[in-house]
Amino acid sequence: MLFHKYRLVGKDENGNSYYESSTGKRWVMYNKTPDPTTVQPNWHMWLHYSDDTLPVSSKKIHVKHAAGTIKNKNYYESWSPDN
Repeated sequence: MLFHKYRLVGKDENGNSYYESSTGKRWVMYNKTPDPTTVQPNWHMWLHYSDDTLPVSSKKIHVKHAAGTIKNKNYYESWSPDN
C-alpha cells in the first residue's frame, strides 16, 4: 500500500481544518458534525482548485445557510422582479 504525506494548511473561524496531500488532493476535516455550510467561501474556492492562494483568517463570522435558523429577519430583504 502506498501512503502519501499530507499537511495541515490552515483552520477557519469555525474550527474546520484544511489539508493537502503530497499529490495535491485537498480536503476538510469538520470541527464537529460534517456540515458543508460551515466551509467559508474562500476555503471553498481553495478546496475546489478555483484559487490556489491559501485563505487568510478574517474577523468575519460565517452564517449558516439554513432556512428558518436565523431569528433576525434583517438578514433578508424581500425582492420582487418588478423592482
